[in-house]
Amino acid sequence: MKRILPLFPLLLVLACPAQARIYMYVDADGRKGATDRRAEVPAGARITGVIEGGGSDAPSAPKKPAASAGTRSPSPASFPRIDSDTQKKRDDVRRTVLEEELASEQKNLEEAKRQLALGERPLAGEKADAPAYQARVRQLRSTVERHERNISAIRKEIGTVR
Repeated sequence: MKRILPLFPLLLVLACPAQARIYMYVDADGRKGATDRRAEVPAGARITGVIEGGGSDAPSAPKKPAASAGTRSPSPASFPRIDSDTQKKRDDVRRTVLEEELASEQKNLEEAKRQLALGERPLAGEKADAPAYQARVRQLRSTVERHERNISAIRKEIGTVR
C-alpha cells in the first residue's frame, strides 16, 4: 500500500482527459477544415471557431449567435454612405423593374393557362390515359405552377421595397 500511495497523483494525471484546442476554418476556396495546430491553418483562411477542451462535443467557449435575416450588423465607419434621396431613387427603380417583371409574368401565366386548357383536350385518336397525354398535361400544369410561384415571389419582393 505504501508503494502505491506515491504513484496515486501520477494515476490521477493519466486519468484526466487530454486538453485540446481545435481551430475551425474556411479556406479561400470555401472548403471547411479543422486542425489542432494554429500553424496548420492555410494562409488566407478565415478561422470560424475555436473549440476548447478535451473529449467533449460541446465547445467550452460560447459561440457567436448566427445573424438572422432580420438583424443588421453595424457598418464600419469607413463604409460609404448614400443620402436618402439617392436610395429613394434606387428603390423606385427597383420597384419599377419588379412591377414590369410582375406584368410580364402575369402575361406568361395567362398564356400557360391557355396552353393547358388546349393541352387538356386529347388529340384525335388519343386517349386520356395514354402516357404521352399524361406527360404533356403534367408538363403544362408544372409550367402554370411555376408562373404562379414566380408571381408570388415577385409580389413578396415588391412588399420588401421601401
